Amino acid sequence: MKSPARLFRRALLLALLAPLGCSLALAQTQMYVVREGQLPYAGRTQHSVNVVVDGPLNQTRDFFQDFMKDQYRLSFRGGLASLVNVGKLVGANNKTAGNAMVSTKQQAGTFISSRPVDLYAAFTTLADSTTEVALFGGFGDKTFFSPDLTTTEFKRLGTMMEKYAPAARYNAFRQQVVAAEAAVATIDKEKTRLDKDVQSAQSNTAANLKRIEELLQQNKANAARVSQDSLQLITNGQNRQTAQELLEKRRARLSATPAK
Repeated sequence: MKSPARLFRRALLLALLAPLGCSLALAQTQMYVVREGQLPYAGRTQHSVNVVVDGPLNQTRDFFQDFMKDQYRLSFRGGLASLVNVGKLVGANNKTAGNAMVSTKQQAGTFISSRPVDLYAAFTTLADSTTEVALFGGFGDKTFFSPDLTTTEFKRLGTMMEKYAPAARYNAFRQQVVAAEAAVATIDKEKTRLDKDVQSAQSNTAANLKRIEELLQQNKANAARVSQDSLQLITNGQNRQTAQELLEKRRARLSATPAK
């Protein structure tokens, strides 16, 4: 049976983890969920359709532009005006993370309306490498889409984002796979280099040990030769002494013998 102290500690731990679990669950449900939002633009608060996706801002923006061009033939581009508006957006929302905006102007015959429309997409970097995408637009600078005044057009913005969200999730996961594959390839490359270094060091060590063994054997042979030569030097000295004595005797005999 568990002690009261253990039961108390377990209950306390569950109580501490419960808010964290709720926060993580809430954050998870908000990912890739298309919802209505608002942001400041052109001096007013504009209605937008927002979705939070995985990935850094630049990667998210590039995929959004490619997706809109492929699916709706809309070329979203950035510009100086957009950068100025993004600066206002940062100040109004008190954001310190990265922001960017792209737009396409006076597009006729789109999925949204047969009338020419202006569309904008704002990107805001959130925590943990996630980016929020906000899509909004209008028939001009004075008529922006809203859920109450231009219901049909605003709903079609939502439809576009509903189609974009799963594609963005697939792209983000695919990019994560690419990044993981690159990490594995880098590790494998490092392993290959280390294997080569180990093999080279082992080969050098074996060659050095072989050379050392050869030198030791040569030293033994040299020592044996020195010992043998030393004995021969003793004999040589004795032989020289005998030869020198014989030479002295013959010189003395020669000196004592008359020439004629």
